[in-house]
Amino acid sequence: MKTKGECAQERYPNETYDAALPQSWLDYCFTNGFDPRPHFVWLYDSLMGRPAPITEEGDRISSLLGENV
Repeated sequence: MKTKGECAQERYPNETYDAALPQSWLDYCFTNGFDPRPHFVWLYDSLMGRPAPITEEGDRISSLLGENV
């Protein structure tokens, strides 16, 4: 089984990311019935960063949450 860091490096090589996710975004996901913690990193490809899926389940959650991801 790959680590979260290994999955992130495969999807976003040479990008800056953080495995910690903002609590407000986590709360939003939990309220909508999702636990994104093992499936996302916070990717800093812009000033504020964004949630970035690192697994197939993360891709699925992203598609279900739509533009709020």
